[in-house]
Amino acid sequence: MKTAETPKAPSPQSTASDVLGQNIAVAAERLRNIAAVERARLKILAGWFLRIGDFETKYKLAYHLYDASEHITWIRTRLQEMRGGNTNASVRPDLVNLLENALHAPSDTDFLAGFYGVLTSDLAESIRVDLKKMDTSANANEIRILQRTLSDLDVQLDWYHSLNIDLNASAWALQIQALSRSIGGIHGETKQGPTPPPITGERFERPTTILFDDSIQTGQLESYANRQQMDPQQATIEQFKVFFNEFYAAALLAGILFDAPEGLYPWEFFADFSRHFWDETRHSEFGANRLRELGVNPSKVNPVLFEESQGLPILHRVTYLTRGLEAYFMPRKPKRMKEYQNNGDMRSQIFADHDWSDEINHVRYGSRWTNHLLENDHREIDDVIEEVKSHLSKIRNTEVTTIEAPF
Repeated sequence: MKTAETPKAPSPQSTASDVLGQNIAVAAERLRNIAAVERARLKILAGWFLRIGDFETKYKLAYHLYDASEHITWIRTRLQEMRGGNTNASVRPDLVNLLENALHAPSDTDFLAGFYGVLTSDLAESIRVDLKKMDTSANANEIRILQRTLSDLDVQLDWYHSLNIDLNASAWALQIQALSRSIGGIHGETKQGPTPPPITGERFERPTTILFDDSIQTGQLESYANRQQMDPQQATIEQFKVFFNEFYAAALLAGILFDAPEGLYPWEFFADFSRHFWDETRHSEFGANRLRELGVNPSKVNPVLFEESQGLPILHRVTYLTRGLEAYFMPRKPKRMKEYQNNGDMRSQIFADHDWSDEINHVRYGSRWTNHLLENDHREIDDVIEEVKSHLSKIRNTEVTTIEAPF
């Protein structure tokens, strides 16, 4: 009877390519490549969140942005544990060029095709290849991180494929695909075809308002004082219209994430405000979901608070949102939650409860980062708030003495 043969140990003279597993240098380099792609994806998603028209798609982009933020944090944590795992080491210039070009889609559909159908798909495939090359014990740390990352990316790609977008119908996406193949993808391996000519055409400009398609109109919302005089049913509808309008806060944060130069702010700044951005988008989603349950389609936004923040430095935008507007809205939170509870509206109470809890964290983020940004500044936080008021006074052509909202 023939017996199974015992596997032979690798020859002492075997090359690195013959051996299963990645050494520290290879693993660290490949993790940095993945982190660089996720860092670019985060910025691209922040910019396109402002520009893409369909509000349901905006929600998806926000969830995917926070995925990217978590992936970067996991990878940075692992790199800091690795010998020679410099988290800020440069990646290949050709990869940087690919990532820079991935921002500049000419239309919403082109963006989705290139960003998900090419860039995100390439990232997921690179991770799949890496996982096959890793040793389950030597690379156990990398495997855990990459498996979780890949799981998130697969969910993103499932959503993208559900849109039934024809990648071949987008000339811009095909250009991004050709560029990616010419550099050998994320890790610079298996280069296919010559370097294509430079990608030309429309360059992305971050909007100074948040754009929507025709289903959403810009208009005034009922004031807080007026809502207090309404019967509970109508007041709840109007209050969840205000929840839906949290798009303005998400937009303010998207602008910060897009505009902040990476080298001037620590990663933790981006991580905290990615979470804050995701929370504000979720709060808008609270509004959309509850309005539909109440028989009302979301149809209106008032982005004035975001629009008025444009032109302010990043420190002032952070201050305006976290230590101005959120401080203004905070006293309403517990009162509103109790009101829903007393009315027996436990569905609305759930949303109000989570909103209040999230906002407490946002005030913490604001305190942390305004203090950090003022460490070597002669000004105090009150000085910055006064500068914000002066900016608003010029915008409104009337003296602003307090930071408040019209809804």
